[in-house]
Amino acid sequence: MPPLSRPAFRWSVLIGLWALVGAVLWILLVQVFLLALNPFCHLQAPGAAHVQVRSVDRDADSQITDFVTVKHGDAERVLRLAKAEAGELRADDEVWILDAWYVDGLRPTQFRLTLLRVLLEYPALLLLPAAWGLWRVRKAKQVADAAPLPPVRRTFTDDFHLRAQRFAKPAAEQQEPPRDIDER
Repeated sequence: MPPLSRPAFRWSVLIGLWALVGAVLWILLVQVFLLALNPFCHLQAPGAAHVQVRSVDRDADSQITDFVTVKHGDAERVLRLAKAEAGELRADDEVWILDAWYVDGLRPTQFRLTLLRVLLEYPALLLLPAAWGLWRVRKAKQVADAAPLPPVRRTFTDDFHLRAQRFAKPAAEQQEPPRDIDER
């Protein structure tokens, strides 16, 4: 029997998947709320690019970000990366950069491309594997419901004592009080 066909395992997976969907929706709600409160932000097209680092410059006005000048194709761009990520870069490094989906003056506009950063910036992508998991659980339930029931297990019992009861005295005779021997 496949693991998803077992009810206990299936319910555990369902609870986990719906918790993931709830967490993603909560993160999206918080992101939209923060965007609505920030009057200086604007949306930008998300994207990723393979760039070559030209220089890393400190941003004295920001405690969060630094400027990184990169060469993308024939053009040079100035990126705004987090201080920790910018500190790891050296001139002539080639890295993948992920553009944030909105720009404001408070947070980095670009990030180094990692799986964790993609999931943090675009949590809606987690809804795809969650939808696939919910679909698989639904299919497993349909297969489990369509499968024939297991055969009834028959056990053979010893009926010798049941057949011997036909020779037993009736219940009324067995309940008589014992007689004294002297009464005869």
